[in-house]
Amino acid sequence: MKKSRIFISSILTVALAFSLTGCNSQDKISSKDSTNKVKKINVGYFGNTCEAPIFAAYEKGFFKEEGLEVEMVKGDANTLKDGLATGKVDITDGLVMQWLKPIESGLDIKFTAGLHTGCIQVLIPTNSNIKSFKELKGKKIGVSAIGGGAMILAARLLTLEGIDSQKDVEWKVFPNSELPIALEKGEVDVISVSDPFAQIQINSGKAKSVYNSATDAPFKDEYCCLTVVNGKLIEKDPEAAAAATRAIMKGAKYVSENPKEVAKIEVEKKYVPGDIDVNASILASYNYIPSVNGGVDAVNALSKEMKKLGLLDNNTDAEALAKSSFAKLKGVN
Repeated sequence: MKKSRIFISSILTVALAFSLTGCNSQDKISSKDSTNKVKKINVGYFGNTCEAPIFAAYEKGFFKEEGLEVEMVKGDANTLKDGLATGKVDITDGLVMQWLKPIESGLDIKFTAGLHTGCIQVLIPTNSNIKSFKELKGKKIGVSAIGGGAMILAARLLTLEGIDSQKDVEWKVFPNSELPIALEKGEVDVISVSDPFAQIQINSGKAKSVYNSATDAPFKDEYCCLTVVNGKLIEKDPEAAAAATRAIMKGAKYVSENPKEVAKIEVEKKYVPGDIDVNASILASYNYIPSVNGGVDAVNALSKEMKKLGLLDNNTDAEALAKSSFAKLKGVN
């Protein structure tokens, strides 16, 4: 009888051990499956040449390498802003200058990395007598959005010349694609516009540049565009937010090494207008060195400048705004 009890006890012990081992194995499989599960995100873009890192990340498979399945969402500034607010867009890139004010107003987004310098030019007609920003007092300046990055860049340059950007000039709004037409028709004296629209006009002989943020002081070394991530994604799935940021940073590095190839992708996939050579020359003129620290520095500098320009509320602490606007994600360097 005693032997029977020992035998039964041994069987139960083995069975229990097997059961526990099986559970542990299943747990490991489930955990692995969960870790390797493909995550779906929506990536927003405007259709500007400088967004090449996003296009490269998508077309060269960098998002997939990071375990992400991506849907590309095209829109203008307001569309992408609404998309970020409603969760329809998880990540995009864009000018620090255009996103700081919405952040101040409560839009739940964070910058996560700097991508490149340059991307906006200020143009005048080829027959214009204007030679510098000193001569823009009393002029009409065309931009794609009030408070947008191109407007803020022009406002910064005006301020450096002692011109009040709110009182001494008139701002007129047109879609990016219509700004060159407005300049040609004389509806405005100057336009501040992103590439490729700017460079296409220059190459066509219809306009000339009085300022190029990619090549001219004082802002040629300043990171203008950063990755912009939905705050809810960072809160709920910081790993996915980090993965998406890394993919776009990989894209930026790829652009720096292969501008002609990426320009070909941009044009042939119809992400941007223009021809391959124009976009390739534009990309080669930008400084694509993805950097978290470079992004932080740009946000710090621009929040202070926007406060001085009166583009942020009087009671806003520029330093605190800059700090709260940037998220340093684990695994993003």
